[in-house]
This record gives sequence, C-alpha cells and structure tokens, in this order.
Amino acid sequence: MISVKGTYRNGVVHPDEPVEGHDGQAVLITFLEEEQILESSNGDDAAWDVIFQLIEKYAVETGTTDLADQHDHYLYGKPKHE
Repeated sequence: MISVKGTYRNGVVHPDEPVEGHDGQAVLITFLEEEQILESSNGDDAAWDVIFQLIEKYAVETGTTDLADQHDHYLYGKPKHE
C-alpha cells in the first residue's frame, strides 16, 4: 500500500507527485479535514498519526477476539485453524 497526497477537483483526483505502475489499480480515497492536512504536512510521523486517529475514530468493536488470526474463516467461511 502506498499513500499519495493530492487534490480532488471537478470529480478527478490529481496526485501531488507522479505515481508510476499503478494504472487501473483500485484506490481508497480519504478526504481529510483542513486541520488534518496541516498536521500531516509536518513529516511522515505526523501522517501516520493522522491515519491512526482515523482508525481510532472509525473503529468498530466486533467482539471477535481472533479476527486477525482467523480472517479466512470470517471472510470466506473456511474452517478455523488451530
């Protein structure tokens, strides 16, 4: 996964830097509030802080304690492994 800053104008995303080798690849676009953009411009650590803040803000408690270990079971219905 890579992250690229950019601007959304007239229905089109314009990256701030060239992105080679990803034509046709699916993307996830997250619109940041102005204060988040300012915070993330202070370096890579600040950008990660913004990402972690978003994860905390939108996290959903599922009550499933083995989700990471048994993700194939929950996503694809495969038997749980020991």
